[in-house]
Amino acid sequence: MAKGKYEEWLTAEGLILLEGWARDGLTDKQIAKNMRITEQTLNVWKKKYPSLSESLKKGKAVIDYEVENALLKNALEGDTTAQIFWLKNRRADMWRNKVETNQKQQNRLLEAQADAAVAKAKILADSADKLSGNIKNNELLKALVEVPIVEKEEDDS
Repeated sequence: MAKGKYEEWLTAEGLILLEGWARDGLTDKQIAKNMRITEQTLNVWKKKYPSLSESLKKGKAVIDYEVENALLKNALEGDTTAQIFWLKNRRADMWRNKVETNQKQQNRLLEAQADAAVAKAKILADSADKLSGNIKNNELLKALVEVPIVEKEEDDS
């Protein structure tokens, strides 16, 4: 059977090989390259063939546990970087710097709203000036219209 055909990868040997690659830490892109297919094809196959998807998940879960255990071991041995990483990810509610981030975002939002309000006030002020200018012009025109026109009388002399 030609390399890259899905049937080859659904055999017991193929699934074990896929699981091993995942356990070795290969990305889906690297696994697809080893299978001589594109990453997009691998994604289609994972959706279409549950056994293929499960083998990859199982392999990745093993390596994830190994990394997690190594991280925990380092943290317990006094590696402060590992301790911080562990706490920020496992106890995010207590250890993440999220409060500062949220406060900064709120401050930026308030500044943007204030800037928008100032811009709107300037537009309204300009509109009011134009309207009041038009009112003054209209009053002057009205006053001119109401002024009686006095015609000069000609002398008959």
